[in-house]
Amino acid sequence: MNSHYLNEILEIANHFEPKAKALPYLELDSMMLSQVVEVAQQVSQNDINNIHIQNWVRRKYLPHPSKKKYNREQVANILLLNDLRNILTLEDASHLLGFVNQKLDDNSDDRINPAKLYRYYSEIFDRTQQDWVKSLEHLSEEVNDSLAGEEMSDVDKEKVAATLIILNLLAHGNLYKQIAQHWLKNISHTSEQEEEPVTN
Repeated sequence: MNSHYLNEILEIANHFEPKAKALPYLELDSMMLSQVVEVAQQVSQNDINNIHIQNWVRRKYLPHPSKKKYNREQVANILLLNDLRNILTLEDASHLLGFVNQKLDDNSDDRINPAKLYRYYSEIFDRTQQDWVKSLEHLSEEVNDSLAGEEMSDVDKEKVAATLIILNLLAHGNLYKQIAQHWLKNISHTSEQEEEPVTN
């Protein structure tokens, strides 16, 4: 299928800003809340505003800002939470980040600086995003091969092919979500067992 539908899908995929676009902001010592929101909106398609971030502070997913300014570690965690919140619950997203950095409202116990974690995440994501666009073109070829024997008008075939591509994208997104949620349940169970006191 070399149709305007596939071109639209590819255009959407190529429209997303690279995650690494946020990296220069993580070099700053601190940012005001409005600046943090602006950066998060640039590198994510999620709708984010001041209230989201203030709520995350209240729920102890982030340390309180100092003099209404967010440091680079807080900004990195905001960017990560914002990326995760459409596919995981905030509790699961904070649990995942807590797996590597323990208490999210206290940066003193971090295994890795959140700004560095975001840098690695963004670099890996941006590289795999390029591969993903290529795999989307391959998916189109597979759909064309599957529909090769179907007798229908070109317009109908294009619509069916576009629907099959979107169905496959959704199925893969769901598969990845299920894998992540299953793993998060396993680490929750393991963490609970480690915290149980040993009795004689």
